[in-house]
Amino acid sequence: MFTRYRLIFLLLLSSLLLLTGCEINRLKSADDLYQKHLYATAIQELDDLIANAENRAIATKAEILRSNSYIALAEAAVEKKNWPLAIRFFKLSNSDAANFRLAEIYRDLAVEASKAGNLELSKIYLDTIYREVPETPIIPEVLYRRIAYYVDVKADNEAAWADYMQLYDNYPNNPYEVLARNYVMRFIPGKLDYAAILNEQGYYTDALKELFEISKYPVVDMDRLNKQISDVYERQAEELINEQDYVEADRLFRIALQYYPQKKDSITNRLESITNLFIQKGNSLLEAGDYEAALIHYRKTFDIIPDYPPAVEAIKRVYTIQENIRKAGELFSQAERLEATGKLNEALQTYNAAYALDPKPEYKQKAAIVQNIMEANKNPSAFARRILNEYRGGILNTRIQNQKKELLKRYKENEIQDSGWKLMLSTGQYKYEARYDLLTPNETYLYVWQINLRDRSIVPLNKLSEALMQ
Repeated sequence: MFTRYRLIFLLLLSSLLLLTGCEINRLKSADDLYQKHLYATAIQELDDLIANAENRAIATKAEILRSNSYIALAEAAVEKKNWPLAIRFFKLSNSDAANFRLAEIYRDLAVEASKAGNLELSKIYLDTIYREVPETPIIPEVLYRRIAYYVDVKADNEAAWADYMQLYDNYPNNPYEVLARNYVMRFIPGKLDYAAILNEQGYYTDALKELFEISKYPVVDMDRLNKQISDVYERQAEELINEQDYVEADRLFRIALQYYPQKKDSITNRLESITNLFIQKGNSLLEAGDYEAALIHYRKTFDIIPDYPPAVEAIKRVYTIQENIRKAGELFSQAERLEATGKLNEALQTYNAAYALDPKPEYKQKAAIVQNIMEANKNPSAFARRILNEYRGGILNTRIQNQKKELLKRYKENEIQDSGWKLMLSTGQYKYEARYDLLTPNETYLYVWQINLRDRSIVPLNKLSEALMQ
């Protein structure tokens, strides 16, 4: 059995060697045709060999030989200046060498077209190189010639700028990149002017984008460019001062100074003037109760003037206020406990002490309530009457008496029954009800209010009483 398998293996090996030998002979035959410059015939044999070869190594060599044959045909067409045929053969070659040679043909055609004054055709050839053979070494020349076309023919500075950025980013200091700078520098001042307009109109982000993009390339006066960048930051800083955002304004002023140190004197003076603005802003934040933000503004002055005395004093004031607030909170809690245990006199003093440290309406209101309760505990009826008499400067008494005067115009005095004030306990603790009646044969005026002794509030209990209070 082993002998039989071995025999089959030897037969297959023999067949393979025979077939390979046949393919080698066909490849050698095609190579002989190539050496004799019979390129078309060689290509025909190679096409058949590539399509049917069992040995892929031989097929690969055949493909290389076929590619070289097409290149040879293309070069023959070049000598005859048969450009369409040369281009067709170079493309059929499908190799890097053919592609690079094809790019050179397009370049030469572009140069000829340009010399002949056919600039549009020249541009078409250049575009074809850039599109079809982007890896060719002559791309820097292609980009240079396109830049010249955009600037001189189309006045399309943006297209020229886009090509120059590609040229410099990929081929910095290439001879053609250096030549291209002369074209680009012709329109760079216009781009700087445009950035200045953007800055004047408040489009700061767009202006900086334009300027920073230009700054990457050796085609600009860096002194002018840096000054313009500085101008953008300075203008933003001035706007922020108007918006009272002095912290951010300070940061942008310092960036402006970094880009253009020649502004040192003017920006330093401006920064020093901000110290007072920081103090003013800090004071307004302090009044609003935003102590941390106030401290930030006060301390920021130290970046401009170390140990700035007004800021030092302002910071001390913040700490004092914060400590007073803390103490007031403790006193308020203590006063609430005293009130809850009935020690009203001590509670009142403690509430007032808390209010003296931190004038919160809540502290003042609690002190007033305790004071009212103490008055109510002494003589509630008298306190209620006093609340009535003092309400809005005695307006209730005045208006009732005015109403009585009106009645006296229509009735005799003995026809008017005047009850005077009647005070009695109402529902709820520390609440009294106050009544006042004016009666005549034909008219009745019954006034009634509820008085809250805790907060000295007076609530009308009927429409007539409500109208009297308007």
